Amino acid sequence: MRALLWGCCLAGGLLAGETATSLADFEGADPLAGWKFSTDRKFPGGNGSFAVGRGHTGQGAVLSYQFACVAGSPCGGAATAVWTPAKPVAAKRRAALSMWIRASAEVKLTLLVHDKSGESKRYPFEVTTLEHSGGDWRQVVIPLAAESTGYGDEEHTGAPEGRLISLGILAEARYPVAMHGAVAFDDVALLETPDRTFTLSPAMSLSSAPPNAAQLTPRLGINIHTLNDDSLLDLARDAGFGFVRLDLLWRDVERNGRFRFAAYDRLLSALESRGMGALWILDYGHPQHGGDPPRRPDDVAAFARFAGATAAHFRGRNVRFEIWNEPDTERFWPPKPRASEYAALLREAAAAIHEADPAAQVASGGLARIDVAFLEQTIDAGGSGEDAVGVHPYRKAGPEGLAAELPLLRQFLAQKAGKDVAIWDTEWGYASYDFFSQNLRGDGHSAQGRQRQAVLACREALTIWALGLPVAVWYDLRDDGEEPRNPEHNYGLVDKQNLDKPAMKAIRTLTHVAAARIYAGMAPDLPDGVHALRMDGAADKIFVVWNEQPDARITMRFPGLVSATNLLGDPLKLKSAHGVAELPLAETGGPVYLTFKN
Repeated sequence: MRALLWGCCLAGGLLAGETATSLADFEGADPLAGWKFSTDRKFPGGNGSFAVGRGHTGQGAVLSYQFACVAGSPCGGAATAVWTPAKPVAAKRRAALSMWIRASAEVKLTLLVHDKSGESKRYPFEVTTLEHSGGDWRQVVIPLAAESTGYGDEEHTGAPEGRLISLGILAEARYPVAMHGAVAFDDVALLETPDRTFTLSPAMSLSSAPPNAAQLTPRLGINIHTLNDDSLLDLARDAGFGFVRLDLLWRDVERNGRFRFAAYDRLLSALESRGMGALWILDYGHPQHGGDPPRRPDDVAAFARFAGATAAHFRGRNVRFEIWNEPDTERFWPPKPRASEYAALLREAAAAIHEADPAAQVASGGLARIDVAFLEQTIDAGGSGEDAVGVHPYRKAGPEGLAAELPLLRQFLAQKAGKDVAIWDTEWGYASYDFFSQNLRGDGHSAQGRQRQAVLACREALTIWALGLPVAVWYDLRDDGEEPRNPEHNYGLVDKQNLDKPAMKAIRTLTHVAAARIYAGMAPDLPDGVHALRMDGAADKIFVVWNEQPDARITMRFPGLVSATNLLGDPLKLKSAHGVAELPLAETGGPVYLTFKN
């Protein structure tokens, strides 16, 4: 080990003169001294190796993995490179680990820290981000204090106790499929602190925006549960949502083979008068056709007739279709989800819709989280014919982790479906009382809980825009109940009295700023965990900047600024010297908007 003075030229934005202790640079006569390779015994199909390879500079380390599917065992695997120093390493209270790393998005990565307590603490991190594909070398900085337990991944388990006895880089299969590849890393160092200062310039280079991602609002939808509430529709329109998502219930539409759409016609007319459309969820069972869900061939055929009749009735209007909701869960496909049963329903219903309206857009039922195993079984059972795959990417961590999950899903669909299939986020949200609330010591009605929801709601919308998802539905428009400690009652952007929660104000602020501007790209060379999305207008450029790392104190500097506003559109007070403004970028404060003249 040796102490280094790291300059501010590093991508992480270290201040000049900051001390870092080099742990491994993989150079010299014995580059892998203290390192060993291991696999997880739970996965008999897991194998790999650890060797010297090409690094970020000079030599680096390469952790190779081979994960196979073995009969009678879980599919996937895990491989670990473990470093044990000659003597334990001292770490300061707010220390962080830095490394340069390159890996495919198909693996989840975790830093393992074994300390004096005898426990191994886990720090999940991502290499694939909103700005960087998995094939790039990039620097990650992982705070070890982990004071944020409850804000991010639930596996954060607190700061190390005493000296560090060993460190490990764990690579696990992200989805339960066979795979092989390698994780390369280099220049592993221990930092005194994860804190960073960086400069944001309106002229800085950007990573390219995805195709067809220029506008935000056309892709934004909102989930509702009522057919008759004009005031709610006004709130949705004014917040910038382009459509609503709603159950179009089979049992309410069909009576003895006849279909009645009057209630949905009234809703769609009200939406169209506001310039909005609908995503109809065709669900659930029918008492005259086998109950819930339809399984027998004649019941599946009856559902397909319902789907075809619906498509014919709404042909030429601003509607899209989703076939069922979360068919991979017991709640919506009782008593137990079966991909083969859902595949038959999906195949017949999609065919009926396209026969009635060849221009119709159809998605499979949104899967809970991203259930690749169920999706693969559905495709293998013949479930196809849809134009898009629906997912519900709920998570305990921040929304930006979706960037690492989509590449493999896109690759899987291209190979498995044999055609270009879009990915729709048909339901996703954060409640004002959820996994993070215990840490906040609040509930769904508290200022803390509602502020937290606002931060995550804005970051979710920015994430789906940055990734170019064509359809993204926020769940929910209005709270479903009044219990402050029931998450299901607290997903709304407004409360039960239709009064704005901070999340509604945050979404309205974002869509208002984005309305007259186009997405130009993301700034790629910022400290780990910091994101900056640029919107270009006729007279200005606006950066929306946020920090997803609560354990790092990030300070942002910028020249030539016109104005700065916070998450809710309120002006921010800035420190300024010699024409350069400065602003702390707290994760808990959420995104900020910086306006520069062209």
